[in-house]
Amino acid sequence: MSTSSLKYLLCALPAASVLVGAPATSSSLSGRVLDEQGQPVAGAVVTLRNPVSGYRQAVRTDAGGRFVLYNLPLDDYRLEVGAPGFGTVGRDAAVRTSLPQVQDFTLPPASATVVVEAQASLLADHPSSRQEIDQSTIETAPAAVASRALENILLTTPGFIQDENGRFHFRGSHGQVMYVVDGVPVTDQVQATFSNSMDPAQVDSMEVITGGVSAEYGGKPGAVVNMTSKSGLGTPGGFQGEMSLGASRFSTLEAGTTVRGGDDQFGYFAAVAGSQGDRFLDPVNFQNLHNHGATGRVFTRFDRVLSDADTLRLSFSGGQTNRDVVNLASQEAAGMNQRVANLDQNLSLGWTHLFSATRSLATSLFYRHSDSQLLPTADLEPGYAPGGPDTPEWARHEQVLDNQGLVTAFTQVNGDNTLKTGLQVVRYPIHERFDFAITNPAAEGIGPGDPLAAYTPAADGGGGQIFRFDDRITPVLAAAFVQDDLKRGNLSLGLGLRYDTYCLRSYNQSQWQPRLGLACLLPGGSTQVRAVYDRLMITPENEGLAVSTSQQVWSAISGGATPVAQLRPELQDSFLAGLDQQLGKVVKVTVEYWWKTSVNTADNSQFLDTGLLYPIAARKGRFHGLDLRIDVVPSHDWSGYVSAGTVRTIFFNPTVGGLDAAGASSQGSSPYLIDHDQKLTLQTGARYAHQGFFGQAVCRYDSGLVAGDPTAPGVAGNPDYDFGIPYVRQTSDSFVGSTWRVHSRTVWNANAGQEFKLAHGRTLLAELDLLNVFDEKALYNFLSTFGGTHVIPPRTLAGRLKYRF
Repeated sequence: MSTSSLKYLLCALPAASVLVGAPATSSSLSGRVLDEQGQPVAGAVVTLRNPVSGYRQAVRTDAGGRFVLYNLPLDDYRLEVGAPGFGTVGRDAAVRTSLPQVQDFTLPPASATVVVEAQASLLADHPSSRQEIDQSTIETAPAAVASRALENILLTTPGFIQDENGRFHFRGSHGQVMYVVDGVPVTDQVQATFSNSMDPAQVDSMEVITGGVSAEYGGKPGAVVNMTSKSGLGTPGGFQGEMSLGASRFSTLEAGTTVRGGDDQFGYFAAVAGSQGDRFLDPVNFQNLHNHGATGRVFTRFDRVLSDADTLRLSFSGGQTNRDVVNLASQEAAGMNQRVANLDQNLSLGWTHLFSATRSLATSLFYRHSDSQLLPTADLEPGYAPGGPDTPEWARHEQVLDNQGLVTAFTQVNGDNTLKTGLQVVRYPIHERFDFAITNPAAEGIGPGDPLAAYTPAADGGGGQIFRFDDRITPVLAAAFVQDDLKRGNLSLGLGLRYDTYCLRSYNQSQWQPRLGLACLLPGGSTQVRAVYDRLMITPENEGLAVSTSQQVWSAISGGATPVAQLRPELQDSFLAGLDQQLGKVVKVTVEYWWKTSVNTADNSQFLDTGLLYPIAARKGRFHGLDLRIDVVPSHDWSGYVSAGTVRTIFFNPTVGGLDAAGASSQGSSPYLIDHDQKLTLQTGARYAHQGFFGQAVCRYDSGLVAGDPTAPGVAGNPDYDFGIPYVRQTSDSFVGSTWRVHSRTVWNANAGQEFKLAHGRTLLAELDLLNVFDEKALYNFLSTFGGTHVIPPRTLAGRLKYRF
């Protein structure tokens, strides 16, 4: 079949059905424990743990000496088995596919204390670059609201640059991080600005893949956050649960509960959480004006083992947020009362069939619906008068975004060779409605002759019209992939190839994407070097995509019939060279130098000051940096980490896609620093845990993002902006000359908790969190084209109780 024929076939697939999904990302491990005479050992304790991530699961054998460990994230583990009257056996176990594993053990007599069958290693013999987020970080990260702390948890990974409202930039790129929940990809932006954040309480384990990305991942694979949710299969005692209550500064309250239960045939898990507060988002000034919000979220998962060969997984989740739009000082004085309402619903069904112990087929269906509405203070009619509470623009916006998809993947394991191949199709039906009018044209610098003057008040010489937009589009992404991971002695290879076709409006774009990785474990077993190359096709953000690619909007802002510049996927070449070093038994050091180049380099912009955000693209981009990660795994009750990175981000005009291509500032070919560029990010944490008590401290340093120009007309003396001028500095850059940056900031967070044992195996955990311990006063950004200006949270004390039963 020719390439063109394959392209049209892939684009036609979604017309017949609803689609999305991805292969399973967890497995099971079972076996028997016997004595030296071959008799079963009942009541033996089988413990599986990952020394780096802190993941731990323990079960007891039944009367026949059998055990099963369910829902294991794909990773490297240490297995230990022991029983009264016997010695202890330790063994390494690599869980790399969803195929079930079988490990049998023979326990020696008690005189043999420990039998070591393999040397425990902190190095993963795989070429991909990944960071495992340990369970203690997920469960006890310092936060004002625990159910909204997921984005802050990800910031422990080198290369992630912090921005406002849970947004982050990975290695200089904008919004190119995808979540994979139980194998199902979520490429929508799920931060509070756009949607509803995911609750860490649903997460059993999490890893961040930052290089050597498998060919099975497409869409937004600049980095992949792989999450395995909690399951009820094999729940000890058949039922467990947790209830939590919390409160913090700014009248913030939260509550949540989780329950799980089941046996070896059926399991269920559910998590429900809700919160509200008067500092819901990061405000645009230190006054925190008009910033109340409330959010709720539910997640459920059901697992059913149909037979030895077939397993089903059904998940449903949803969330709702109602919040204020934070006001500038002038908007608060005018009485502006804009609101945002976000709603999302998610449903996935996964089926895994085992043909044999080495072959499996995994198929998943996925559906996601999200609805985001920006509501004005009051309705506006044509012929409106100047001023009003909504200033400098009046706007109403609704975006309905769906994800519909299917994936099927076949996996075959042959010794140290794992082959996976599959097909994926995803549709993104988008419906956007957008109305706006300019109520204060002087603030936007709009005068007679400007195409936008038609949407200014007639009393100011304008047309008094309201711009109304209503459009539907359905982008489609279809792909075929093959990934072969193999090991030959001390060499590990990752060889992948992916073919994507992306269809948007009047064009199709296709791309072959090789994914290549090599890792070599040097003699001695404590040093590993690796190199990877990823060719990535990154699709545009769906949020605001209809507006960004609309001829109607283009004509309105440009005043002519010039066709809107096509917004195409970003094509990125990503390279990485890394070194992993194990020091002793508890320290792992990772150093990586990375660089990448791209065309159609993705970014976001905002339509005037309406709050409508939409994707754009620059002609090309260049990125490079150095990352360092030091992990001290739990030893003698202590653990810790150091995570540091530099990010150099250079974009080149002109803007080649989206509405911004109409602006004079988007033309030419001069390079410029995007506001994702930061010279140094450093985060370090130390944790102590002993007999139910834990205490930890986390320090984060950010040298400061590129900022807007505080000397620009209308900034100094304007109370909406001039408060931020003391927090911006002018610097000299070797590449672009003089530039403005936000002042550096150092923020300390700390928390401590004590678990109290109650009757019948129940416990109560009391926890106190102190955020921004030294009350640092600083900005995330200043006059950013996309983000505007936002301030960091002040000192905040939070407390919570967790009752486990």
